[in-house]
Amino acid sequence: MTKIMFACKSNSCRSQMAEGWAKDWLKRQKELLEKAESFSSKDHADCSCSLAEETGSDSLLRRLESKEDIERRRSILDRVVVTSVALDSSSVFKCETGACCGDICETPSQRKEVKSKAVAAMKEDGVDISNSRPKTLQEILPILSKSTENETNAVDDVSAVYSSTLFVSKIEGGQGQGEKKVVDRLIVLCSCGNDIKRKLVRRSKSVEEWDIDAPTAASKGGEGDGAYRRVSLEIRNEVNILMDSLLGF
Repeated sequence: MTKIMFACKSNSCRSQMAEGWAKDWLKRQKELLEKAESFSSKDHADCSCSLAEETGSDSLLRRLESKEDIERRRSILDRVVVTSVALDSSSVFKCETGACCGDICETPSQRKEVKSKAVAAMKEDGVDISNSRPKTLQEILPILSKSTENETNAVDDVSAVYSSTLFVSKIEGGQGQGEKKVVDRLIVLCSCGNDIKRKLVRRSKSVEEWDIDAPTAASKGGEGDGAYRRVSLEIRNEVNILMDSLLGF
């Protein structure tokens, strides 16, 4: 199983976009495999032509030489887990009494939502992240640890677990997990300080930092709301490169 996690400070914009694009990539690749499988060997040339026209590239089709190859690739795709998380847990909730104190907060609080302009930017390109919600490390790590032990996709759609109106007290879980590295590929999409990243970095086997503008800052700096779609498309390009590497492209 390959567990990919995207992270930014509040998990309300860039990392949510990345998660959305990665899941869209998985969906599209599985659809291509289904179409390729529906053609018999004698129709392989016609299959290649029609799918190449649809995707604008025959890079995948050149690699689908047999049913065994299709099954191998499907097995890889089925074992990919994609999620995202906030590096700063205190930024995920709005406490009733004011500022949230983070991981040890015991005050009833309401989960924040993904930024509406990020949702709108993704929607322009056909990806719906409107049901996604910011998540904390304390919520995600126990689930990822469980999926490691049971080899099941326990976080296939982990965002759906959390409601925008969910009220919480002290977050349980994540304790006693040791320092087991449960994240295979960690992608950080913000310029947060090392202290805020350290907890997640030490639970990850591989760490990358992408130089992606904060769309909120770019928008307020004069670019306007178009900054959100620009950033979304930049993230899509990086995500496609990352995900393609899983299949050896």
